[in-house]
Amino acid sequence: MPRPAGDEIYSNARVLALVPALSVMADYSLTFYYSQGVDEIVQSEFSPVVRLAAEYGIVPVAIVALVLIYYLFSYVALQALCGTCVYPFAVGILATVSLTHVMGGFSWLVRIPFYSFMVNGLSIMTLLLAATALIWGLYRCPAQLKFRRP
Repeated sequence: MPRPAGDEIYSNARVLALVPALSVMADYSLTFYYSQGVDEIVQSEFSPVVRLAAEYGIVPVAIVALVLIYYLFSYVALQALCGTCVYPFAVGILATVSLTHVMGGFSWLVRIPFYSFMVNGLSIMTLLLAATALIWGLYRCPAQLKFRRP
């Protein structure tokens, strides 16, 4: 039986882990492109890592480190949850995190309070999705969520 279109991407942790990593790169590229300067970033940026990087002039190093960390954590989480009943939640969490980052980058262009509230709302939605995944996993398939010893 043929597999549905897009199933190769959905089950490929290497490809899916690229999405949040690239969204972080887009977020901070847009942040530095649309901000009025380092002072505004230090004063208004949500991420403490980016604020410190801007303050000390190590932005490229910080962005590369963040991209690598996001990729690594996303990949490890997807690999660990692959085949479990909470894997769809993990993919959804990566999607909302990625969307939040891209929208956060554009918030420097839009600069409307309601838009910022929407970005914060997506962050809250991500937390609710994670809590739902945990409850769902504990209720629906607790045996799949036990940590296995190698």
